[in-house]
Amino acid sequence: MNEISRHIGDNIRAIRKQKGFSQEQLALRAEINGSYMGQVERGEKSPTIDVLGKIAQALQCPLEQLVHVSGAPREESSYADKIAYQLEGLSVREQEAVYKFVKQLVQFKTID
Repeated sequence: MNEISRHIGDNIRAIRKQKGFSQEQLALRAEINGSYMGQVERGEKSPTIDVLGKIAQALQCPLEQLVHVSGAPREESSYADKIAYQLEGLSVREQEAVYKFVKQLVQFKTID
C-alpha cells in the first residue's frame, strides 16, 4: 500500500464522514464504482486526477483538500492533533459547536 494513497484515502474518508455521506452515496455522486471507492479510501488503489476531481466535486471541496498529506496525523499522533485534523474543512460555526461540546465534556469530568 502506497503511503500517499493511504493519506489521500484517509482524507477522503474524513471529509465524506464530515459531510454525512456513506461510501456508496459518495460513489454514486462521483459516478464511480462503489467497491473502487472503498479501495481508494483504504489506500489500495491510486485514483487518477480525473477520479479525484470527481470525488472533490461530489464532496463539494477543493481538490487540494483531498491530496493534502503533510498535516495528516499518524496513528501515534496525540489526540489533540487528531482532533485538530478532524476540524479542518469545518465551518467556523461547526468548529465552535465541537469546541463547546468538548469543553462541556471536560467540565463534566472534573465534577466527579
